[in-house]
Amino acid sequence: MNIENVRAFAAVVETGSVGRAALRLTLTQPAVSRRIQRLEAALGVALLDRDSKPARPTPAGEVAYGRCIAVLRAMQVLIGDQPGMHPPLPLRLGITLGMADAVVVPAVEALRQHAPKAALHLTTGRSFELKKQIADGALDAAVVMARRERGLDEPGAELLGIERVAVVAGAILDCPDRCALTDLLTFPWVINPDGCGFRTQLDRALGQLGHALDVSAETWGHGLQLALIARGTGLGLVAQRLIKESPHAASVRIIDVHDFHPALKVWLIKTAGVGVHATAVDVVAATVRRRLESDV
Repeated sequence: MNIENVRAFAAVVETGSVGRAALRLTLTQPAVSRRIQRLEAALGVALLDRDSKPARPTPAGEVAYGRCIAVLRAMQVLIGDQPGMHPPLPLRLGITLGMADAVVVPAVEALRQHAPKAALHLTTGRSFELKKQIADGALDAAVVMARRERGLDEPGAELLGIERVAVVAGAILDCPDRCALTDLLTFPWVINPDGCGFRTQLDRALGQLGHALDVSAETWGHGLQLALIARGTGLGLVAQRLIKESPHAASVRIIDVHDFHPALKVWLIKTAGVGVHATAVDVVAATVRRRLESDV
């Protein structure tokens, strides 16, 4: 098996076409196609769906892509920064949707300042999806959330802090400023879709009171949620720092619910082959810690 065939396949998956992969590798398109065909012959499976535009890996190709990246990362560490060698592979970073609004922009800015040579492929998704991508080799590192009472099974998982959210209401909504959760049973909620840990905690707490969660709107993204909350659409769960930074800050208020304090642990998980991107990952981790500490 030839390492350059592996590199050609990874380039096609990442760029979405043989033509763009050829430009990246300074090869002709036929040369890239031949390299992928040789890799397919060596593995005995079809790696690309050639009927799709842009080019997409087959199910077997998706699995192989993660393994190929691991091989290329190991090769990169072995070679080091030798002149004339291939440029470093991009850092493939995942951030859970629950933290994306708070983390993506400052993390990218910090990377530009402290690790300007680090190319970044950023993915957002639910925590369980990102953990699977780490296990499959499709990501190098990910920021994920988990319940406070649980740890993570992933080796080398690093605890970054605790994410807490407040119950938020529009200034025009007729509800008390200090109360118990039972006092809010008649109000609907603007909340993340199923799969959000904070929604699960709210759903469970309401269920213990014999009440079902009444959803008036569900959407990812605190900006849109706060816009709806400010208009009286319903209550929400939002980190305090995001409220302070929002253009809707003057139109919403935090409700002190003395028997409901939702929180999740925030973790960094990464592969053993993160290699040359270790500094960039450390920068992201430090950025997340600072953001979490800003709510303490």
